[in-house]
Amino acid sequence: MSIPGPYTSKEVTSLASGAQFWGKYMVAEKNQRKTRNGRDIINLRLADSSGSIEVVVWDNCQVQGDLHKGVVIGMQADTSLYNNRQQITAKRIKILDENPSAYLLAAPVPRETLMAELEQAVESIADPHLSFLLQTILTPQCIADFSTTPAAKRIHHNYMGGLLEHTLAVVKLCQHAAQLYPELNRDLLVAGAILHDIGKMKEYELQVVPEYTLEGKLLGHIVMGYQLVDQAVQKIRAEGYDFPLMLENMIKHLVLSHHGSLEYGSPVKPLFPEAFLLHVMDNLDAKMFVYFEKMAQTENVEQYVTPYDSFHQQQFFTYRYRQEMPPDRDGKPE
Repeated sequence: MSIPGPYTSKEVTSLASGAQFWGKYMVAEKNQRKTRNGRDIINLRLADSSGSIEVVVWDNCQVQGDLHKGVVIGMQADTSLYNNRQQITAKRIKILDENPSAYLLAAPVPRETLMAELEQAVESIADPHLSFLLQTILTPQCIADFSTTPAAKRIHHNYMGGLLEHTLAVVKLCQHAAQLYPELNRDLLVAGAILHDIGKMKEYELQVVPEYTLEGKLLGHIVMGYQLVDQAVQKIRAEGYDFPLMLENMIKHLVLSHHGSLEYGSPVKPLFPEAFLLHVMDNLDAKMFVYFEKMAQTENVEQYVTPYDSFHQQQFFTYRYRQEMPPDRDGKPE
């Protein structure tokens, strides 16, 4: 059955099996291969400002123009069920002369708001050494890059401005924890939260979608974050200012240990309370992002349970309890 459009990628994920639709999307990824019986097949990930969808393009699909990563397309397609999951099959594709930047997913909070919150977090640091360190690292160009860089390629906050959004969430979590645990060094913890993922500005680049830089592939954001802190400390000392060696090692340790263990990319485990708490809060915000995304998932959900997610190695329960009006004395709703 034909359905009027255009449909956003988010709307497409809610369509029932057998639906036909059309929409405009940017090609975020393209992988071409042959099936076992020799048929040509293209797997696309298409994106717009609402999210992304996976699409199958068989050799009988009508394609007008050069289909490649980064172009905007108009597509007619239909939906079906394959292995209990929604499958989208393209029927007609036409390359459109449109700017792909309009189809980039961005942080839901305005960039200016995020930058202002970062400035407030930096200004809240009373320790003069940590304050000077943050001001040395967070140049106007650095802040501009901070506000446009994604936090990841696929898993969490993987969109323009996602890095700063995630960082500020971790900062707020750490600020609350510092109130609960007065034994913590609040300034050290918050400074570490601001800097923990700073290396991602060099690890990722946002072309049409988040991609690893060559340096990012070779070194990773933890090492590059360590380097940025080290360079800033050396610059401070070269200008004739003091920076305590123990504090230098502790702030570097916060960056190096925030993934928690070697298994997850950190060369050292958290060795003091602020480092452990930063690791927990970083992990908490990333995991909550995943859970909230899954809660919004509606396609192929049976009895509020999502299909098995091979990456996270689990299913997700999507039902959300909402408090109803309290009953009156007779047991009836008021």
